[in-house]
Amino acid sequence: LEKVVTYHDPCDLGRKSGVYDAPREALRKIPGLELREMFFNRENSKCCGGGGNLEMTNKALSSAVAASRVKQASATGAGIIASSCQQCKRTLQGAVRVARLKMRVMDVVELVAASIEAGSEEALGT
Repeated sequence: LEKVVTYHDPCDLGRKSGVYDAPREALRKIPGLELREMFFNRENSKCCGGGGNLEMTNKALSSAVAASRVKQASATGAGIIASSCQQCKRTLQGAVRVARLKMRVMDVVELVAASIEAGSEEALGT
């Protein structure tokens, strides 16, 4: 995987649970992957717009928050936004689609799996 990725810290995993390094370490161990941080990261990370049922109570605000976060991710030059939360993934995917950006939104586990699969294919000579 020769890609540039930026990591979005989910609210529950990051600010609420203090887990910042483990997802980044997993990403850094993927050969060919370059991790670039967004300006707002770790305890200063911004919401994806999908938390706390915001999307259900105020769709317009949810979309605006997600669009802002995707703009921050795009500023890194990354082609992939990685996160460790399915709600963040879904919300950010929607914002990427609306903005018509050429970015993918993936879970860290999906990137690890893709790396393992690529390594297996390489080891098998396929």
